[in-house]
Amino acid sequence: MKESAESPPFDTAAVPTLSWERSVPRNLVHRKSIAEVLLTDGHALGEGRYLLAAQWSRSHTTFRPGSGDRHDPLLVAETLRQGCLYLCQRFLGVPRGSRTVIKTIGFRLDTAKEPVVGYGATDVTCRARVYDVRREEGIAWPVALSVKLQLSAGDAEFASAEGRARILTEDAYKLLRGARAGALPAPGEEVRRLPPTAVSASAPGGVMVARDGTGCLRVTPADLRHPLFFDHPSDHIPGMVLLEAARQAACLASGDTSGRLTGCRMTASRFTDWDPPAYVGCEPVADGWAFRVTQGGDETVSGELWLGDSGQ
Repeated sequence: MKESAESPPFDTAAVPTLSWERSVPRNLVHRKSIAEVLLTDGHALGEGRYLLAAQWSRSHTTFRPGSGDRHDPLLVAETLRQGCLYLCQRFLGVPRGSRTVIKTIGFRLDTAKEPVVGYGATDVTCRARVYDVRREEGIAWPVALSVKLQLSAGDAEFASAEGRARILTEDAYKLLRGARAGALPAPGEEVRRLPPTAVSASAPGGVMVARDGTGCLRVTPADLRHPLFFDHPSDHIPGMVLLEAARQAACLASGDTSGRLTGCRMTASRFTDWDPPAYVGCEPVADGWAFRVTQGGDETVSGELWLGDSGQ
């Protein structure tokens, strides 16, 4: 087993031309709906460096009223997630049907440079680096890696994102998950749903948290067929759902009903299953909010969030 060193910085010379004419094949980013595919193109630059194109639509399901004509920052995290999957299968030899498990994810957004939504969509250029690649003898593709993106619109770099993932074969995933493999959400229990305005959700189906009978904040998505968060079935609560649940918890704790992210970092120590109930809590730290998700008394996810202005 060995792990590679970080790739060298970008050389601005001989940068290939990107296209935003059509989306990449949906299976390369683990999506069923073409409408949820953000990536449109990609090129390898050598030495662990890549150039990706993404397009963010103003009509996306997460676009929030009162956003000041700016995209939902959650799209930064989703672009990183799709970028990691795409790089693995398109350039790194990871076979289709494998499972890419996100271990860490985070981003920082420069609100002074982020694109303002105009007519149509926003074309985003992503400079990507793959580093800390771990390999195992007898396996032709990486078993773990880290990815960093630098996101630009026009000539302005407005965000960076970084994460680490583990890659498993389908058989290895089933062995790891055991009886949980293929599990479905538990039957609904009596919870007190929150209005979308309380957590800055674009619609009732985007609310990821609810109060249980004790008043604790439980991770329980209102719509298990939400176009972004549940484009396909999952035998565990997806990481993007947990990140959004944490953001919504910070909205409630802070009283900030805009709850617009300017940055985050999240680490998953284990899968968060559908059962027993998972709870999310947060507390103020420095200039942000620390959060943790617990299940059966054990922590499954933790991290930190930073909130900014609504853009109005």
